Parts: sequence; structure tokens; C-alpha cells
Amino acid sequence: MKSELCGKEVLAMYDVRGIQSYIFKSNVAKEIIGASRLVEKIVTEGLQEYINTLDFSEQNKYMKDWESDEAEAFLKDSTIEMQVMFVGGGNAYVLFRRGDVCQKVNRFLAKYVLEKTYSLNLAVAVVEKTASYKDDYEAINTEMRRIKAHMPLTQPIGALPFMAADSITGYPLTYKENGKYLCTEAKLKRACFPKNENEKVFDKMVTEKGDNSTLAVCHIDGNSMGKRIQNKMCNITEYKDAIPTMRKLSLEIAEVFGNTFENMTAYMKQLSPKIKKNVKNNLYRKIIVAGDDITFVCNAKLALPAVKYFLSHVGEEKDYSACGGIAYFNSHFPFSDAYQVAEACCDSAKKKAKIKENRGNDGLKVGNFFDFQVCTNIRAAHLDTYRDKHYLSDQGYFIARPYYVKMAKDTDGLNEKNQKYSVERLEYWLEIFRKMPRSKAKQLRNVIPMGKNEIQKNLSFLTSRGYKIFEESQDEYQIWYDALEIMDLFIGGEIENEDNN
Repeated sequence: MKSELCGKEVLAMYDVRGIQSYIFKSNVAKEIIGASRLVEKIVTEGLQEYINTLDFSEQNKYMKDWESDEAEAFLKDSTIEMQVMFVGGGNAYVLFRRGDVCQKVNRFLAKYVLEKTYSLNLAVAVVEKTASYKDDYEAINTEMRRIKAHMPLTQPIGALPFMAADSITGYPLTYKENGKYLCTEAKLKRACFPKNENEKVFDKMVTEKGDNSTLAVCHIDGNSMGKRIQNKMCNITEYKDAIPTMRKLSLEIAEVFGNTFENMTAYMKQLSPKIKKNVKNNLYRKIIVAGDDITFVCNAKLALPAVKYFLSHVGEEKDYSACGGIAYFNSHFPFSDAYQVAEACCDSAKKKAKIKENRGNDGLKVGNFFDFQVCTNIRAAHLDTYRDKHYLSDQGYFIARPYYVKMAKDTDGLNEKNQKYSVERLEYWLEIFRKMPRSKAKQLRNVIPMGKNEIQKNLSFLTSRGYKIFEESQDEYQIWYDALEIMDLFIGGEIENEDNN
């Protein structure tokens, strides 16, 4: 922080970097879930820890309960030293009466994050508070972008040659738990794992150990949140109006996405008996639900219906939309790589949603899209490159994803515009392939990458066996391939083993 700010009122912005990769760095459920709980409210919890170090008479001058305290307390009461304005988009915005107090808090928080997580980095931007919230908000976000661009992602020192090292992180092994050696980071994550939860939570999600031990990481992110905030705040300049408005908006986003997630999990619970009889535990597990940022792990067969449910319901009460990504992976596949694939799929869906001709009639509104990828190679995280290598033939891509999910309230013509990308077409063909002998379905899947000539030969064979529907709809071969790739994961049921034709 600049020394000239020490005696002035300042606005500070806090961002903990690398949270997602930190959570999914491990392949152990206990560490993944523990890490998600550890970082959930780490900045506000760190602020509370700082407040606890102060004399009791001073503590009421530091306000962190932004969801319920008086929005204008800092503006009206000059004795207030610190107040959290709001937390949104993973960032905390905090007002300080003096820069030197901010500096003390920053040092404490940096140490707190290091001690709690071992390897996460705290990015802090500080600007002088003026009378204009609009100018300060723009200034602090510009400063944060500058800091992130130049801030090195420092990591703890790795193991020296004579030290035993963790196979994933490379950090020195420093603890022993139940006969197993752990690094400090793993120890901290495991300490936050809920005591009432089974450590094999992911193993219990699979349909069957072995061949059917497929899981899915699903990542969902809200559309155009920056523009929504900008539109809401564009004419608001004073702090007294801006703070309650931003608080209301942040709480609304958290409520809309949080409630939709809860409703989705109830829906998943209803579907679970169709996947695994006598279900005694959930076939899904929340990892992150923070504002419009959602990540969860589930049985692979739940992923498509769950993401579709979320996207189709998120805009029911308020005018929201989102995009999603699904990474299907075997339980031994690295979780960190699977999450990167899910995130890349979500980015792919957003690109499709933001294409001009796919937007609403006003050219602004974007719809609900999702993409998916079956993880057979860790290089799939580089989605575009991976698909150029594995899903491209002489005729172009032989996949149709991403897919569109209809909006509950469509006032911008999005449903009609994107009908050709509708997930309903994928579900239609999944149902066809479910009822089709597996040998014929696999044969069609194998010839599609060979090009249209080979496809045509196979269609002639299928037509001779009574499957005329393929000849009549051969322009949908890209959707066929998408469906065939995940046909064993379709909620409609298992495909018959063989045929006698």
C-alpha cells in the first residue's frame, strides 16, 4: 500500500487467488471437501480473527456483518474504523477510516491465509476513498487488475532432495495420520473435513465399483454478471446509495443461485433411485456455492439432468441465466484435471451463448448453454486443442455441443433463436440409442469420425435392419456422436447388451 494513504480514508478490495485449483489439487475426497469448507469465507473469517485480537472496547468499531449491519454506519459514525461494504464475485470490499489500520489488517490477513491454507495467495488493492463510489469502484478494480498482472503466485518451498515429498503437491511430508504421511497443506484440508461425513463420499456415488465408477464434475457460472452490476450502478455515484444497492444485488444473486442449487439437489435426490437401488447416501456433493459460482461432484448419470434442471430454473423468478460445463471422469482420473475440463466446457458454452446471432432480440441477453467432455486424457483441459485432434474430420467437427437449455421466462426470443441447439435433440437421440442394440450403436459411433462416406454405408446397413430414422435425419450425425459418447450415462437406463439380427 502506498505510504501517502496511511492517514486517509481508503477502500480496500480482497481476492484470494487460485481457490478452485487449490480445492481440486488433491484426488482425496476428504481433502477436496475439507478445502472447500476451509476457503468458503476465509476473508471475512480472517477479518473476525483480527477483530478478536483487539481490546473488547475497540471491537465494536470494526464491522464485518455486511448482510445485516447498518449500510451507512461508516458514513455516519466517524468512530467506525472498518466496515465491510459487501462481498460479491468472490471479492470483499472494505472501507477503512485510516490507511494505517488497513495496512495492519492486510498484514494480518496475509499471514492468516498462509497459516490456514499453506499455499493460497491474497491479492489486495487499496485506493483513496473519495465522495464518488462510482469512481472509486472503477479505480479499485483497475488497481486489482494491475496487481494481479504483476503479482507473482508465490508457493511454499518444495521438498529438498533429502526430504520425502507429497506425490501431488511436491511439498515436504510433515505429518503422519493413521499410518499415512501428509504434507502441511493436506493436513490443513483434512482438519476441515466434516466429522459427520463419510471419507469415501465419492466412492459411494458410483453406480458400481470398477467398470461403472464414473463421476462428473459440474461447473456453473452466471451470465453477464458484470454487465448486470454495471447497469444497476451506472447512475449511482454516492456511497449512501451505492452500498445498500450493491448489498441487495449481491444477496439477490446468492439467493437466486443458492435456492436453484437447493432445488436441483432435491431433484437429484428424486432421480437417484433410478440410478442406484436402495440409495442410502447422496449421489452428489456440493463443492462450491458462492454467488453465481457453482461447482459440484455427482454420479455421472445425474450430471446431464441436474445441469439441465439448474439452467432451466435459474431464471424463473428473476431475470438470470447461466452456462455450465460437465466433465465425466473415472474415479481414478485426477480431480484437478477433471475440474479444469469442466471449467473449459463452461467457457466453451459461454462463447456459444455470446455469439451475436444466438443472443436475444436486443442483442444483449444471452441464454443458457452447457458443454460436456468425457475425460480420457489429462490434455482435455486444453479443450479447443484436444477437440481439434480428436473430434475433427475432413468434413469438420463431428460433435454438436454446446447445447441450449430453454429459459423459463423468454422475453427476448432466445428459445426460438436457439432451438437448433436445444438439448432436447440430444435427449431424443439418447432415448433412441438406449433402445437400440449396443453393438449397432457402437458401430455407428465408430464410423462417424471416418467421414460421411463411411457414415452413409452404415446408414444403409441400419436402414436394411429397420432403422429408417437415421437415413431420414442424417444431417444430425453430430448430435448422434454426442449422444453415443455418453449413451451409457443416460438416465433413461442401460443399453441392451447385444442383438440377434
